[in-house]
Formats: sequence, C-alpha cells, structure tokens
Amino acid sequence: MEHSVQLGTQYYRESICARLRELRDQEELPFQIIEHQQGKRWIIQCQFQDSSLEAMENEGMVQKIHRYYLANALAETVLLHWEKDHVAEMLKKRQYLKQENWQMLLNKALDYLNKGLGQVRGHGVNRKTSLVTQILSCLDHSAVFDIEGFLRFRAQEYKNEVNKAVEFAIDEYVVEKEYLEFIELLKHFVDSQKPRLEYLHVGMTPQGKFHLYNKDGVKVTHQFLEDYQLDNVNELGYEDLLVSALIAVAPREITLHIRYEGFKDTLETIRKVFGNRVHDCAGCSLCEKF
Repeated sequence: MEHSVQLGTQYYRESICARLRELRDQEELPFQIIEHQQGKRWIIQCQFQDSSLEAMENEGMVQKIHRYYLANALAETVLLHWEKDHVAEMLKKRQYLKQENWQMLLNKALDYLNKGLGQVRGHGVNRKTSLVTQILSCLDHSAVFDIEGFLRFRAQEYKNEVNKAVEFAIDEYVVEKEYLEFIELLKHFVDSQKPRLEYLHVGMTPQGKFHLYNKDGVKVTHQFLEDYQLDNVNELGYEDLLVSALIAVAPREITLHIRYEGFKDTLETIRKVFGNRVHDCAGCSLCEKF
C-alpha cells in the first residue's frame, strides 16, 4: 500500500518537519519526508509505504490513521508557532499599546486560550482537538494541504477564538491601567487633604455595611457622610461609600476591624490609596461588634 500527502508552507517548514520526524520515530510510521522549495514556499511530501498484510486488507482505514497523525503534527505547529505570531501581529496593530507591554499581553492571551479565559480546565486540549478535526476534514478531501491557506480561509472559528482571547487580554489590561491611574489620583488627593480626623476606626458587618469610630470609640459614621444618601446605597453600595468616606476624612491613621474575606477588593483599594496609614486590628472589643 502506497499513498502520499503534500504539505505546503511558507513560514513553518522547520516546525512541521521536526514534528513529522518526531511522530515517525515515536509511532514507527512507514513514511519518507521529501522537501523541496518553490520560490518562497516549501513543499513537504510525506510518502507512505506499508507492505504489511493488515495495511493491504484495511487500506482505507490505515490511510485515515496516517492522516490523523499528520493532522496532529500540523495542529501542534499551529498552536506552538502560528498562534504566537498571530497574537503578536494583533498587538502591534494597536498603536496605543506600548511595546514593553506586548510580551505581557501575549502571555496573558495565550494563558486565556490554554485555560479558557480562566474558566474552563483543559481548554487547550479541546482547542487542539477542534483544530485536528478541521485539518483532518481537509486531508480527507484532498492529499494537498497548505497550512497558511488553511489558516487564512478555513479556520475562521479557531481564529475567532484566538482573537477573542487577545481582545479579552487587552480589555483587562486597559481596565487595570485605568484603575491604577485612578488609585494614583486618589492617593494624590488624600496626601494633599488636611485630615478631618487624626485616627479613624472602621468596622464592617458581613452584609458590607460599615461603621466609623473616632479614637475614643464614638461612632462618627453619619458625621462624615452628610453628602451621601444613606437610605439609597443601592446606587453606590456600602463598599464604595466606605472608600468615599475615608477619602473625605483623609485620616492620618486607619485601623480596620474587618474579619471577612468577601471585601478583598475594597480593602485592596483602601490599602493602595492610604498606604502605610492603614493597620489591621488583631482583635479587640470593637472587633467583637462585627
């Protein structure tokens, strides 16, 4: 039994051939690799020769198995090489992105692709399976396969997935950048404010409702929220009101009496804005109230 598959590529000849040789050695597949160049393109001829009785009796099935192995090798080349090149090109087109951030965004986008935007375990395996299926469908209809042509015209679903991960990484980066700029603005504002209280104690209930106390333990919550409608907290939420209240008071020292894990984002914002002004209480009578 003899048959051959012709693979064409402009940029990924070395990767494809390395994968094919590795595949041939690991699986003991009976094929030769013949390479020749046509202008800027490379033609990689995979010639299968199998004289075993099993191959003769099940020629169609054996050819399908051979094509499956080739599809795996081609999919691995796409995932390991083309994907990075494509993401890098997308980032370069975004003129507002600084070059020093390209590698970070590239890694973030690839991480999202491999993990399913942080939600699906084993997503990278599913992506490869989908790609193998698409390539195998092409090989089942033709013994000639051009990898760049496939990626340009036939792999739209896969490319959409890659593009989505890049957009997600960029959006997250932009949001984080805007957040950090906002934090710096708040820090500057707090540092330029004259403190309305030297010391402020903050307690918070499991529901997120906060209470402010002065250094003598006297509740001063309403005193510093005159500009806010406490009965209509749905618009901002208690946590946003807390940050606003602390910025308005701008105390020299803040002691947090908060024991719940559900307010990490709020506490992180407070610590970033107020820096070493913030301290955590290890436990006291005020903590027991919450």
